[in-house]
Amino acid sequence: MPGRLHSGAEAPLGGRLRADAVVVGSGAGGAAVAAELTAHGMKVAVLEEGRSFAPADLVQRPSWAGRHLYAGRGLIPARGTIVTPLAAGRTVGGSTFVNSAICFRGPDGVLDEWVRDFGSTWTPARLSPLFGEMERALSVARTAPEQARNNSLVFKRGADRLGLPGDFISRNAPGCVGCGVCQLGCPIGGKGSVDKNLLPTAIEGGADVYSEVRAAKVLVERGVARGVACEVLDEDDAARGTFTVEADRVFLCAGALGTPQLLQRSKSCASSGELGENLRVHPGQAAGALFDEDIRYWDGVTQGYYVRMESAILETFTSTPELFWASLPLGQMTLGRLRHLATAGCMVRDEGKGSVRWQGEGRLPQVEYEPAESDRRQFVAGARQMARIWFAAGARTVWPLLNYGVQPAGSEAEAMGQLPDDLPLRRLNPYGSHPQGTCRMSADPRRGVCKPTGETHEVERLYVADGSLFPTALGVNPQITILALATGIARDLAEAG
Repeated sequence: MPGRLHSGAEAPLGGRLRADAVVVGSGAGGAAVAAELTAHGMKVAVLEEGRSFAPADLVQRPSWAGRHLYAGRGLIPARGTIVTPLAAGRTVGGSTFVNSAICFRGPDGVLDEWVRDFGSTWTPARLSPLFGEMERALSVARTAPEQARNNSLVFKRGADRLGLPGDFISRNAPGCVGCGVCQLGCPIGGKGSVDKNLLPTAIEGGADVYSEVRAAKVLVERGVARGVACEVLDEDDAARGTFTVEADRVFLCAGALGTPQLLQRSKSCASSGELGENLRVHPGQAAGALFDEDIRYWDGVTQGYYVRMESAILETFTSTPELFWASLPLGQMTLGRLRHLATAGCMVRDEGKGSVRWQGEGRLPQVEYEPAESDRRQFVAGARQMARIWFAAGARTVWPLLNYGVQPAGSEAEAMGQLPDDLPLRRLNPYGSHPQGTCRMSADPRRGVCKPTGETHEVERLYVADGSLFPTALGVNPQITILALATGIARDLAEAG
């Protein structure tokens, strides 16, 4: 029989549920696991801390989205020499509900590195058919120029004039009309987030999805996972009751911030010293340019065109006008000029690391992150390249870095002068969109929390299937890699019986 999407009000307070597998998290990893296990006839319960929203429920304001769709009410600060804000989805569909729908396959070189250095069994050849399967399931297609519009087209124009390798970004947004507010939730339901495909597939196969339910503890008996203790949340995210899901398998898919916190709270899987460590965030640094022509950067897909660099990727991006107005130095922009602004960012495959620590119920985690010197150099190189691209495209003025204290440059030479080789790290203000790596997989139990199968080294029948498995930084937007890896892990388990 088909399952259902349940609200917290329908949870069996004080009671117990029984399932073949319980999945914590309904984002890319959790949805993929649930769809795969139900396809093999398993009864699955999915737990999601956030709520479920239809397009008509969404309010297109950043403040509303931060409160209802994101962990930490919008941003979680990662502290170090500089503060790096981190984002993570907290709703049915997870981060796929609020991301830009970007679909890059994990690079072969990175996957080979994981095989060589960490004993991963997920080779490029093994993941390739899974990438294709997930791309079909999510209706991935390359962005069309008429969807991308001017913000991406002027960047392409400059890249073409310089002979740089680039292309329109492939996205899982089959109904996209280019309204440019992906991060606030798609107002027309045109994005192929997992709440539109894999989760409904899992529900049709018998899965029950419980929203407004927090996983409080992994239940372990004699070294074997037996289920999850749950808390039902009220409108203020306080626990108003509890229940238990008993299961033969437990899958943690709460992301690189949520999964390690649940294990820390459960006092499990810490003997290697790697739990919550090795945080990578795929940091991005924004830049902008003024043109004489109308750009209207908010009109078009949020991220439509990219240019590759050695250890970074340049991607156009948009946001709502009020957010950019707040980020630009006072006195350097008027509302009338805002329509002429183009924006992009440099996203680095970071070598810097950080950590995540659970701090108690109702409190944000303690997150620390320190960019490496190589990351700083990549940001400088990326800012220089974006300035070159925009001036080649005909920009009148370029902000090499979008932050306070950086002056607009009227020429390429002036922009390069603002970006010396020794530009201090404190002059940067990166943003971390893709936390990963905090429960990394390794064949060696001394170097990782999980085996390459996804099962933890310490607890039998306890699996991790999200971005926290990545041994090192992926270097591209990770959702397709998470989906493929989670599907493969669940399929191997189900087929093994």
